Amino acid sequence: PGRPSAYVRNGATGTITVLPALGSVIDRGHTVAEVDGLAVPLLFGDRPLWRQLDATAEDGVDIEELEANLVALGFATSDSLTVDQDWTPATTAAVKRWQESLGRDQTGVVARGDAVVVPGPVRVAAHPTPVGSPAGGPVLEVTGTTRLVSVDLEATKQSLVSAGEAVEVVLPDNTTTTGRITSVGSVAQAGQDADGDGSPDASTIEVLVALDDPGAGGSLDQAPVTVRVVTSVAQGVLAVPVNALLALADGSYVVERVESDGTTRQVPVETGAFADGWVEVTGDLAEGDDVVVPE
Repeated sequence: PGRPSAYVRNGATGTITVLPALGSVIDRGHTVAEVDGLAVPLLFGDRPLWRQLDATAEDGVDIEELEANLVALGFATSDSLTVDQDWTPATTAAVKRWQESLGRDQTGVVARGDAVVVPGPVRVAAHPTPVGSPAGGPVLEVTGTTRLVSVDLEATKQSLVSAGEAVEVVLPDNTTTTGRITSVGSVAQAGQDADGDGSPDASTIEVLVALDDPGAGGSLDQAPVTVRVVTSVAQGVLAVPVNALLALADGSYVVERVESDGTTRQVPVETGAFADGWVEVTGDLAEGDDVVVPE
């Protein structure tokens, strides 16, 4: 299990003085980093701070985004501050209250590096830029807060899975939990030469699975797991162990049935679904027949 990662970048200038602990979750209003001893908080949105915002700024969606965060954080109410693309005196007042809570000068002006904007809460995975380094670049490597399983599926098997499909996930301690496919990649990645034989492996696509119980993975952040996907279901059918199948030269299969006198007879069969070492068969067999299974 794991979580896709991304970098959080900060536009501030100065020196990084504090970073949040690895594994901690940063929510709206929480500190992404301290730069020159001042907290740089996290805001939610789709658009980064790309310009200075103040009473002279032209109308824009970034103003609306900032106002929505100020209301969500309690520095204004929806009655006192209309969340729109227009900067008003109410916006300035809310910004000053926000700045006071951060220990900053109450200027009513928001600079590019005063906050970091991301779509939602993030979890700290790594510190690409250590404390004491200049700010302005990637200050944190982060992941989402939802625990996901990433599967490198052979591209030729893409049609066998779909978003929303239920799966089983076998964890490193051999316990089994359930999950659901959240996305199926559409761009194949070239295979690597994992076994070193000079021939690349099959191309793969990424399939992401969300655990139904996010806590099932325990404290694990990265660990190998096995994902089981049911591609077909056969109920009320006759099945024999896979090892009982004998392949003939023409590509067909037979099963050796043990007769009542102890002799065996080869019985032609058609195969169906495979699962857990068993295979669905149809032919001149009945429930309770003994078949030969090589040791």
